[in-house]
Amino acid sequence: MTTLRDRWSRPVVSLRRLLEPPNVVAFAVFVAILVSGIAVRLHYSAFLDPFEDGYQHWWISANLVATGEYWDRHSMMTQGNWLPLYHFFGAGVLGVAGIHNIAALKLANIVLSTLTAILVFFVLRRHGLLLALAGTAFFSFNFIDVVVSGWSTAESLATFLTFLGYAAIFHARGGGEAPLLLGSVALALAVMTRYEAWLVVVLLLVYVLASSRFRTERRRLLLGLIPAMSAMGAYFLYSLQWGFLPSIVVNQTSTDIRFQLSVGIQRSPGEILSQWWSGYIGFFPLLLALGGAHALLEIRREFSGWVLVAVWAGTIVYTVLRFGNPSFRYVLISVPFLSVVGALGAKRLIDAFAKSPRRPPIEARLAGRALALTVVVIAVTMLPSAATFWTPGFAASAFMVPLQRAGEFVSALPLPADKILLSESPIAAYFSGYAANRILGSRWLPDDRAAALTILKSEVAYVVYMGVPYYTLRILFPELESGMSTADFELLFDAGGRAFGTHTILVFRVLP
Repeated sequence: MTTLRDRWSRPVVSLRRLLEPPNVVAFAVFVAILVSGIAVRLHYSAFLDPFEDGYQHWWISANLVATGEYWDRHSMMTQGNWLPLYHFFGAGVLGVAGIHNIAALKLANIVLSTLTAILVFFVLRRHGLLLALAGTAFFSFNFIDVVVSGWSTAESLATFLTFLGYAAIFHARGGGEAPLLLGSVALALAVMTRYEAWLVVVLLLVYVLASSRFRTERRRLLLGLIPAMSAMGAYFLYSLQWGFLPSIVVNQTSTDIRFQLSVGIQRSPGEILSQWWSGYIGFFPLLLALGGAHALLEIRREFSGWVLVAVWAGTIVYTVLRFGNPSFRYVLISVPFLSVVGALGAKRLIDAFAKSPRRPPIEARLAGRALALTVVVIAVTMLPSAATFWTPGFAASAFMVPLQRAGEFVSALPLPADKILLSESPIAAYFSGYAANRILGSRWLPDDRAAALTILKSEVAYVVYMGVPYYTLRILFPELESGMSTADFELLFDAGGRAFGTHTILVFRVLP
């Protein structure tokens, strides 16, 4: 019979072991890696985002807090395009930190990223302390996660939940059915966060069915996947009210591509993929080489390889079919898996060198030092990417500056009690300082010009106009592109979009 004293003695013994050399040094290194990772993420999170999705996520979450309604006031991304869990998570963060606090959303993602790094450590711990520290470093200094975790988007939450599910199912030891239950819940939540998690769950299902390793526990593992599969099926059926789910998603992600094709400025898939892969490989060349090699060699025994191959292949297919342009955000879910196989690949390389029959055997201590040196070399190759963008930030952020300027200009304008702001930009909406539920996107206007103008004159005080050719205001009111006042709209501010190499960004007052 286990007594209360026995239960308390176990963590005490573990703590004592942790504080004994060499674990004291290892613990210090572990903390240093995490703190350094947090510091570099905070640095990059301070830059203006190079796209608008994060601010649109804030808009949805803030509106949920203010009104209790789950609705995307900017466009229609809550109608099957974006999964809902992150917005409810974001609403919880904003409810605590303040409704107009996008920095809190970014900080929450950095916390999730740090928790993922800790999970990487525990997944690799059974392979040795040095390998666990290596994987933690590879994840903490991975430039993709460094950047993406500093944005208020759903990828960090989906990555944490997916990797937690994987770690609990395959790497948690002891505890009876608790790890499987934890993994099941984590995966069920993950598939309600990002569609990449759907891919991982389907891969898990195939992997469990195909691998002979799970012959004795296959039924148990399949039961563990039921919650996630059920959530996927339920959401698929729920989204039928808006259409066929794959078509909904592809229609949204390919909008810009379809326009570029229509005007003849779309690059070829080969050119796009060449640029994307050049950047991807350049972020972590040695980690990618060792991790990719190990993943392919051990793909029958290690699920991480399945995730990597599927994500890489999916990126190629997605781009070739012109369903959308590749983004480093979309491969974030594979980063902790790459960190794991990268550490294992480094160990595999050292073991092969140490056991080579062509040279005398290498002592275990020397092999350990060689592995440590290899880890340092790999980590060093991951630093140039972060250093390149350290001071100037992201070049694409410059295109967002006029939107920020437009929002800041609007923030000085008094909003009548019975009026709202109509903004075609989530960034301008955020920087206006107005309440989320008193801002609306132009895509909710009727397609008829006269009907739209009636709504604008009765309900809207100011308009933030973006000159994107397929945006609603430019289609309905093409005269606004000239940047001149009209009988219905008074020009208040030109944010200088053209000067920054982007679209026309203007602020108008709607005239009675």
